[in-house]
This record gives sequence, C-alpha cells and structure tokens, in this order.
Amino acid sequence: MELRHLKYFLAVAETQNLRLAAQKVHVTQPALSRKIKELEEELGLQLFDRLPKGLHLNRTGKFYQKQLGGIIRQIDDANERVRQFTHTERGSLTLGAPDFVLWQGEVNQSLSHFRHQYHNVELEMYSDTPMVLLKRLELDQIDGAFLYHYAELPPEYSVQPIAQDKLVLAYPACWESSIASSLTIDKLNQFPAVRLPRSVDPYYYDWLEQRFNRIHWAPNTVEWAHGESTMLGLVASGVVSPSSMNDIFSGHLQ
Repeated sequence: MELRHLKYFLAVAETQNLRLAAQKVHVTQPALSRKIKELEEELGLQLFDRLPKGLHLNRTGKFYQKQLGGIIRQIDDANERVRQFTHTERGSLTLGAPDFVLWQGEVNQSLSHFRHQYHNVELEMYSDTPMVLLKRLELDQIDGAFLYHYAELPPEYSVQPIAQDKLVLAYPACWESSIASSLTIDKLNQFPAVRLPRSVDPYYYDWLEQRFNRIHWAPNTVEWAHGESTMLGLVASGVVSPSSMNDIFSGHLQ
C-alpha cells in the first residue's frame, strides 16, 4: 500500500465520482478505478457500494475516510515544514503544554525569555493533555513538553522539575458571599462539581482521588470536562441553575 493509493481513495471518497476524482489526482479514470479495487483487495474490505448511478461510500468507507483524513493532514504538514526548514538558516523547536500552563507563571516567562534570546528559532507550541503530549513525544512530533508529573516516566525521557503548584478550588464568583472560609468538607460535598474524567489523564485523576480520600472529600460531580479550559468555563458559567443553588444555600448548608 502506497501513500498515493490512500490519497486516491480520499479523492474518490470526497467526490464519490470517479471522473472528478481522477481529474483531482491527475490520473486516468480506469487507472483510478483499478487502484481503488487494489486497495479494497489489500484491506479485504469493500469501501464503496457499486450502484447504477456510480460509487457510494459505505459505512466502512466512511470510517476509513475519517481515520485517514488526520493522518494525511499530518503528512502534508510534515512535508511543508521540512520544505520551509531547508530554505531557512534558522532552527526550530516544538514544545507541548496544557493550555492553562501558558496563561502565566514560570513556563510563560521562560518562553518569553527564550523568544527574546533566540529570535531566529522558530517556536511551535502544542496544547493538549499530558497523555497526548507524552504520545507526541513518543512519536517524535514534539521536542519536549511541560507536564504535571505524577508517575515515573520511561527511562528514555529526561525529567527536569521546574515548579510546584498548589491544588486550588475554583468556584463561580457569584458564590463568593455564600462560601465562608470555615466551609467544612461535609458542606463542600453538597456543592456541584466539575471534573476531568479519568480517561483524560489517569495519573492525574488517581493522584486527585488519593488526596480527596485523605480529607474525605467526595465531589458531587455533575459535569465532566475534557480539558482544563472547558472545566473552568463550565465553573464560571455556574454549572447549575441559580434556583438549585439557592436550595443548597438556604437549606442544606444552614
């Protein structure tokens, strides 16, 4: 299977018309039809339904199209980047970090200092979860990553501690008058909470669970957010209706 075969498939999948797809990838229509059949034979799957009116992408074909789309975009991006690299005399550095790490603090300041000191270096940042960033490191898609470190990494990674942050509780500003500094864990358990699901980062989730168990905090999770920015956005919006919060404040927490 060659890369051009996959691009041929994507062209046919997009147009569902052999003539138009052949024009798009600059091959003859019979050659394109033959390559699609060869691809299906190699996969052992039928990607298109052959109908009197022409080709129709079936359920398997749609799934394959979705899987290939991101891969082809990454390849095209890599090709463009290497072309740019060979035509410049400057270096490049690709890093990753959770988005909230870049808002302020030591990492933000260090990147700013780096840009001023090495202005000829092309700096590219990826924002994602620690699990995804580690995968990018494994695939050599990034040169390094700023991560919250909760478990031992494989020996092929070099780890340099930078800073230690406190775990904080974020809540809507409209709750300010109702949350006293003497708030107990029992009362806190009655508040709705927004959390990151374990699938986003198992190490971080388990680390939090251990600390919650120590203080007997069982968050009343009403929303799951796949990212810190999303989680904070939901918190800022209030998560639950004002009426339900009034019931908590006027009843259970008295």
